[in-house]
Amino acid sequence: MNSSAASRVVITGIGLVTAIGNSVDAFWKNCLNGETRIEATPDHWDAYYSATSKYWSPLDLPDFSRHGLRGSDLLTMDPAVLIAIAAADEALENAKIERSLQAPRSGKYLSSNIDSAKSGSFVGTGLGCITSTLDNYTPHLLKSSRPDLDRWLEDQSQVSSSKELLANFAVNRSVSPVASLKSMPNSIGATLSIRYNLRGPADTCSMACASGLGAIGRAYEAVKSGRLNLALGGGAEFYGDRAGGVFMAFDRLGALAKADLSRNHVNRPFDEARSGFLFSQGGACFLVLEDFEHARLRGVAPIAEILGTYETSDAISLASIHADDNSIREMICGAIAAADVPVEAIDYVNAHGTGTATNDKVESDILFEIFGPRPLVNSTKSLLGHTIGASGAIEAAVTALSLKNGTVHPSLNIDNPIGGLNYATERRTASLEYALTQNFGFGGHNVGMVLARV
Repeated sequence: MNSSAASRVVITGIGLVTAIGNSVDAFWKNCLNGETRIEATPDHWDAYYSATSKYWSPLDLPDFSRHGLRGSDLLTMDPAVLIAIAAADEALENAKIERSLQAPRSGKYLSSNIDSAKSGSFVGTGLGCITSTLDNYTPHLLKSSRPDLDRWLEDQSQVSSSKELLANFAVNRSVSPVASLKSMPNSIGATLSIRYNLRGPADTCSMACASGLGAIGRAYEAVKSGRLNLALGGGAEFYGDRAGGVFMAFDRLGALAKADLSRNHVNRPFDEARSGFLFSQGGACFLVLEDFEHARLRGVAPIAEILGTYETSDAISLASIHADDNSIREMICGAIAAADVPVEAIDYVNAHGTGTATNDKVESDILFEIFGPRPLVNSTKSLLGHTIGASGAIEAAVTALSLKNGTVHPSLNIDNPIGGLNYATERRTASLEYALTQNFGFGGHNVGMVLARV
């Protein structure tokens, strides 16, 4: 169909893989119940590094066979790609995209009720397929020492001081023939494009913690402009290296929640006692974005509508947000202007809310300055921790579900709130018409999006 430049863009499908649920129904139920998953970091990480933070949110991988993935796929695809497929599968199913398997060996599907040339994929990721990069670097690094290491492995009495190194080597004994393909950040979006025969753009967006929402914003613009009728937009992130190297990097940066509180209280965005973000092993979320008329003709009921999006850059620092000289205010006002709604129409804000000291203070001050105490505010990261490149996509899904159901999940551990915002510290039911979701990423990336109830 020929879409006009003024196309309405709606969300018709959502798919999720998270630490608190690997389906929309399970995830949303756990969100509303205030469920979280926080565990002590693996003991064997201590052999590599003595971390200040002692907790993380691990991810249970879904049953990939339910998504038509075979043993060979598990060997040739990075875990970030695999969970992206699982989330995208659910999103397409919920959007009633009819798919038939055409090439079992390659896992390629064809869809009878969409135009493949007018359909695309837009994927956000922070570190891409970092697990495959690290896993393949280990055997490469140890190649020259392999004969000695093999002898040591045969005599366990000689390897107590090198047990973790050798265990890592035993798991990853050689460089994969497809190491370069598995490690490409764009392999997530490219795989989705190939798998579902999406012949429009297959874009990869890397904006650190703002990647997922940035990718959805690009998908929205492509559909709104009429370039596409339908787009998969979302994010995927997974950190599976045995030694916890990515966790260590964030811990060394001083960004993670400190271990001076009990396990279930260490993650506390917007609370005076916040000490950093809870590290999440990963997650994936994809939304099906569709031209409103296209969805109507297919007989699919929208979940929510996207009205506008806006991006800015602080142009200050790779690592930290500036308390005064940032462009978050411009981003929020730009997103609202793009949506063409008044500021006072925003009923709910799904905040970035990481739990880091400066981020939360800056965000809460600006939100109060713009909106005052009226809209409900919560942080989905208070439940999930920080999934980096997937976080913005997950939070966009939460925003859409909140609008559809008129319910906001609790923001956990706000015992002594900062600022004067209307935090939802328990499950809240409200009449919601318009909502803002926003993310900030390392490097100064800021992305905001306004959604509306349909």
